[in-house]
Amino acid sequence: MFLTTQQRILVTLLENGPLKNSDIAKRVGITEQWCSGMVNILQAKDLIESELIPPRKINKLTNRGVEVARRLKEISQKAEGKAF
Repeated sequence: MFLTTQQRILVTLLENGPLKNSDIAKRVGITEQWCSGMVNILQAKDLIESELIPPRKINKLTNRGVEVARRLKEISQKAEGKAF
């Protein structure tokens, strides 16, 4: 099963904790600019919240985001035939 970019961002935050956009972009394999747009969309869906810690914004999952990311990870692992 292939995850969308937004879904990969959620799972990345679940697995790696709060991250800057640049760190998310590197882990997901997208540009920082593209990541910023995706993060904004996920914020609007109440899946990610951001905190400004100068000079960067740090992103973390909301409670709803954690729930969604866990389900995505579980589905992805089952599709790949991996056990927990």
